[in-house]
Amino acid sequence: MKEIASARVLFGCFNTIFFGCGFLKVVCGFLLLSDSRRILLSRLLAMPEDGLYEPPFYYVALALLGAGLIVCTVAAIGVWATYLPGYIILTFYFLIVLGLLLCECAAGVLAAIWLRCYGIQATRGGAVGALQSYYAVPDFEHFTAALDLAQTELQCCGMTSARNYDMSLWQLRRLGPRGMSVPLSCCVQTEHVSYLNPAPVNQSRCQEVQPIPQFRHVHGCQTKLEDWYQEQYFVFMLALFVVAVFKLAILLSTVFSCIRLKKSKQEKHFFTLKSMQNKSNENIYERNVSLHDEPITAKYVQPNNFYSPRVRNPRIFNKPNEMV
Repeated sequence: MKEIASARVLFGCFNTIFFGCGFLKVVCGFLLLSDSRRILLSRLLAMPEDGLYEPPFYYVALALLGAGLIVCTVAAIGVWATYLPGYIILTFYFLIVLGLLLCECAAGVLAAIWLRCYGIQATRGGAVGALQSYYAVPDFEHFTAALDLAQTELQCCGMTSARNYDMSLWQLRRLGPRGMSVPLSCCVQTEHVSYLNPAPVNQSRCQEVQPIPQFRHVHGCQTKLEDWYQEQYFVFMLALFVVAVFKLAILLSTVFSCIRLKKSKQEKHFFTLKSMQNKSNENIYERNVSLHDEPITAKYVQPNNFYSPRVRNPRIFNKPNEMV
């Protein structure tokens, strides 16, 4: 019984930590939803023609919220299943945790191959083709805003260089102001300026053919976007690894609890059979004799003159003598 109690305490501790992981996922989901800049910047990680209504990180935030709520519910079920005598709830709990672990592994693999297989580099013409085809084009305002944000926050211009805008629809269709070779978001901005309303330090020097680093960003955004995504990927995989370790520990503790529960049931069944067998083979006379330290004859006190005729027939001998 002490082993079962210790296994339940260990299982309960793991479930408490598991519940904390679920709550932390919910908090991270809310924080990611409130980070509008990060979500908008992730728009550049998806192909514009995919038709996603929201950026990829928006769906990641919703997935974190859903996964966190599921983990909290499963942890509560695990605490409840700890004190149940059967295996059904524990088996159901084990399968759910195993399914969550497999889903997290699949999410890690998808995050690893996303940028190369499904990201902006997978578009026709690559990242440069996406810029030339969709920047400042109607119905792709979110892509334009995301690129302006990247050029402002990451201090870059174009995907590989500022020359990417020379053959873009923004330049060919004159979608921007006349006399501009690059968008204003490519220029070095004054402090505390929004990407939606750029304020270059020197707009005329920024639009010169030969870029000047003091007035226009020289490096392209593609490499910096990849570095930024690698940072997000590292944080994501680190969190997945920590949660996966706890889930593996919970799976092992579940198996350990099932083994302890089965062993306790076998011991209890064996003890019950043994006690019933002992009762059936027990002799009542031997039991009564075994309860006394000395034999029964030693307890029996024989009355004095028990076999005397006067004692056995008092009526005859107690009559008064008749006078003749």
